[in-house]
Amino acid sequence: MAVSYEGMKKISVKTMVNDGGREGEAKAPNGSLAVRTSMADTPGTTTPEQLFAAGYASCFNGAMSFPTEADGKGDLKRTVRADVELFNGPGATDFKLKVQLIGHIDGLSAAETLKYMEAAHQICPYSKATVGNIEVELSAE
Repeated sequence: MAVSYEGMKKISVKTMVNDGGREGEAKAPNGSLAVRTSMADTPGTTTPEQLFAAGYASCFNGAMSFPTEADGKGDLKRTVRADVELFNGPGATDFKLKVQLIGHIDGLSAAETLKYMEAAHQICPYSKATVGNIEVELSAE
């Protein structure tokens, strides 16, 4: 399905550059972020899955502000944890990701929090990008 951007206002363009793949470095040309990447969990490095998890958790938490603010609960502290799993299928190049988003909103039950997470899942650009590509599970604490 083709996506149409007609009539939409571009909000931003952000760039990261990788040198060396998984055993390399990813950095922003403006100097705001530079991380050493590695497949292994070695001190001072991160994995592409952690970078994806950071972006998804941040974007999703931001998307939750829309439904919570609409209900007068925008001032409640929200946290979102993204667990990103990397799988390798039977073929050497058959890789897949799976994501679990775990949310918490101070003062709300898990059921109420999940309601806001389900609304945010329809808003968040990361969630929209993963539909049909990555299994995403929502849960609340």
